[in-house]
Amino acid sequence: MRRFFTPRWVLGHVLALAGVAVCLVAGRWQYDRATAGNMLSWAYTVQWPLFAVFVVFLWVRAVRDARGVRAPRPAPPPLRPLQHQQAPVRGSDDDDPELAAYNRMLAWLAANPDRRPSDFPG
Repeated sequence: MRRFFTPRWVLGHVLALAGVAVCLVAGRWQYDRATAGNMLSWAYTVQWPLFAVFVVFLWVRAVRDARGVRAPRPAPPPLRPLQHQQAPVRGSDDDDPELAAYNRMLAWLAANPDRRPSDFPG
């Protein structure tokens, strides 16, 4: 626990508290504006306290990480080797001339990787 009283951590505690205070003051200021008739300020009235909660969340997480309190995660399952699956055959290129032209363009692009589809001569 002494490590949390080093100058760096004390500065972090102070900055976190200041961040929460600033967010809450800004929320109060937006509430005052909202009650004076500024309808957009109602959204900010809710938003600023959420920012304060987020600052607390991040600070608690930083302290937990420094202490090493996190529960260990279970090991991921082992990876299976990928197996190539062929797409089902629906018909030949002869059935659809547009599909045949598209496949010719794909074959041409595979043979000419430095070219663009707009360069296809067909």
